[in-house]
Amino acid sequence: MKISYDNQLTNNNISIKKKEKLPFIIWLVFLSTLLALFGDFSIFGFRITGWAWFIPMIISILLLASRPGRITFPVSIWFPWIIVIIGYQIFAPISALQRSIQLICPIIIGITVSTFRYSEAHIEKFISYCKYLTIALVVVVILRTGILLTGALPETTGLAAQVMTGMLLCTLFAARYATGIKKEILWWAILATIPVIALTRTAIVATALTLPLTFAPLKLRKRTIILIAICLLGAVVFYTPRVQSKMFHSGEGEMTDVLNKDFKDTGRFHMWDLMEDEIRRKPWFGHGANANEAFIFAIVGFKGQPHNDWLRLLFDYGYFGTGIFSLCMIAQILHLLKIAKKFRDMSKILFYAGAASFIALSLLMVTDNIIIYAAYYTNLQFVILGMAYASSGISKEISEQKGRRIKITW
Repeated sequence: MKISYDNQLTNNNISIKKKEKLPFIIWLVFLSTLLALFGDFSIFGFRITGWAWFIPMIISILLLASRPGRITFPVSIWFPWIIVIIGYQIFAPISALQRSIQLICPIIIGITVSTFRYSEAHIEKFISYCKYLTIALVVVVILRTGILLTGALPETTGLAAQVMTGMLLCTLFAARYATGIKKEILWWAILATIPVIALTRTAIVATALTLPLTFAPLKLRKRTIILIAICLLGAVVFYTPRVQSKMFHSGEGEMTDVLNKDFKDTGRFHMWDLMEDEIRRKPWFGHGANANEAFIFAIVGFKGQPHNDWLRLLFDYGYFGTGIFSLCMIAQILHLLKIAKKFRDMSKILFYAGAASFIALSLLMVTDNIIIYAAYYTNLQFVILGMAYASSGISKEISEQKGRRIKITW
């Protein structure tokens, strides 16, 4: 008697178990993110934050050149945005090149990550390293705030980068919790405290919402309870002296006082008003790639950021480019959710987390420049996307093999 198909499936499973090591590019993204989070030092005259996105991108390009036929990432979704960036850069000064490349960098990394194949063991290992990264974030927060020495949190922390990475990891642990792994709520809670400690106001809200707004299956009743609990905790945090001092010039105020004259905006609102005036001058196609930085320099006399990525996009690329970017994000979310419904294994967690990461990204774009800080958020975000698409291929293959009738011949 000869049994053919079951042996093939068994051999495949054994082969998968033997190859549980994550590809080098994923290790590199983890390492570069970790280095960037620990400090802004220089190597060979260039800041580590620059090396942290540049080196993974170069390695990704080299790997991709040798594996073009193995791409599982839906490149067509982001192709219009890539064309917009390249098209605008052609007519922009060379000084804008870095920002243009930073916008494309995460997509290249995601495509490269998708050329490898991942089993559930690989995904579990990836999640384990995300937990190690969470521990590292906590260590950085403790060291940067000096809480162990002073016993109190400083009024300012400069932890915006750590908040971004923590918010991304929250989308992953929220998806894990919603899919039935209850203990992951502890990892989510640890990360959710980081923006509170850092006093990054929009990030507090965006991070908190990663749980009730997760795309993973969570009953409406539970979502509602979680949302109410978050609102109550948020109200308590809002009225703490530290937050009140951060929010208002007078040192105290009500929620209804937010955005009035007493609200501390560190000059951002005035900057945004000036940018909006310029946007109205060239609303449809904008002022060109990275033109916003030259505009800000002319006003403040040094290189600065608008702390609003939506205004940055509108200023540089107009309604046309910003619309393309928005449509690409929406298409990506819908595509991820469509495929997530087809699987019951670990890969669906990556799809749900990947989709939710764009909601968090969109919210933080209102008050920060998260899309150009590839090393802190978008590189790891697109690693999750790349792994999701690649792992769905193996899941489908194994599922099909399990579903086939075993052929027995005598």
